[in-house]
Amino acid sequence: MAADTRDDASPQAPSPSKDSDYVPSPPPYQGKIYETFNGLPATPPENANVLPGGSTNTAGGRPKDAGLIDAVKTVRLDDFTEIHKKPCVRESLLTGILSGFGLGGVRAVLGAPLPKACNWAVGSFCLASFAMHEFCQRRRALEQQTMKRATEIIDRKKLEKATRAEAARKARRQAKEEADRIKDEEEKRKQKNSWMSW
Repeated sequence: MAADTRDDASPQAPSPSKDSDYVPSPPPYQGKIYETFNGLPATPPENANVLPGGSTNTAGGRPKDAGLIDAVKTVRLDDFTEIHKKPCVRESLLTGILSGFGLGGVRAVLGAPLPKACNWAVGSFCLASFAMHEFCQRRRALEQQTMKRATEIIDRKKLEKATRAEAARKARRQAKEEADRIKDEEEKRKQKNSWMSW
């Protein structure tokens, strides 16, 4: 029977003979690959779950819940001083002021008590401002959709124009190649005929 290879504890390399060109192979690499890179020692990362610029635990941890104090800390004075620069706010506030002044003034002129006229003015201000803001936001969304559709149409037409131009260039190139081929064949035939007349 054949011998079991498990019986040998160490595999034996073939012994080189003195007249052969046998060169022993170097032993396999024993160290870690990341230890040297371009001659500089590298350190392994401390934690693979840490993202650059953040410390969120991606292995199942939960971020801290935000509370009322955290929300108040995010409010800045610029949020109130530059509110008129936000889209649709200026139009809605002006509409609300005009409607509140108008309806409150009409109620006061018609003889309603002053507190009641003021309540009508504030109510109409809130209602008109809200309605105008919603109307303006929907108008802006519709305008953005229309602009998106227009840019898609322009891009599609530009692509169609480019494909038509490429097809025309290809047809011209093929026609030119065909004309050159026919011209070369004519010249070869003429040369062949000129030699045959001798």
